[in-house]
Amino acid sequence: MTHYNTLATSEQVSDAITDIAKNILNDHEQSPLFVGLLRGAAPFSSRLMTELACQAPEYHPELDYMMVSTYGADRHAGEPHIVTDLAPSTIVNGRAVIIIDDVLDKGITADFVIKHLEARGASDVRLAVLCEKLVTREKPIEADYKGFTLGDRWLVGMGMDDSSAAVEGYRWLDEIREVAK
Repeated sequence: MTHYNTLATSEQVSDAITDIAKNILNDHEQSPLFVGLLRGAAPFSSRLMTELACQAPEYHPELDYMMVSTYGADRHAGEPHIVTDLAPSTIVNGRAVIIIDDVLDKGITADFVIKHLEARGASDVRLAVLCEKLVTREKPIEADYKGFTLGDRWLVGMGMDDSSAAVEGYRWLDEIREVAK
């Protein structure tokens, strides 16, 4: 049986999201386009949008989603590919964009999506992640906004899942845990 250790409680996650929202509001007078990377970013992006609206009700964040597949069931990164792109009505050209993802690991997905959005004409692309892992990246990327910096661990909760436990295993926990070895 797999065991999990809590790395960040629900309260710590909420505090981190509050801080990320504050930093985004300080950096962006007008709301950029937010692009959540499914499925992992769903819990984080939802809570981040709510927090932005609470801190600045007139901000009106716009959120769209992309589904990019990089990881399989074996926990190893592969070549990213777009499963579902942004809605056809979403305007990227000339806009600031903040990509929202649950975790920055090797940088493969983030690099791929940044290049994709730049090719679509984004004027500025930044990255907001709930967790940034301290690992050697295959791509030279760092998050512009991050909640936690953690070691090279398999994480679950707040969008991160353990597919060996179940389909979507532990993705919807409101805290962050590591798979104990």
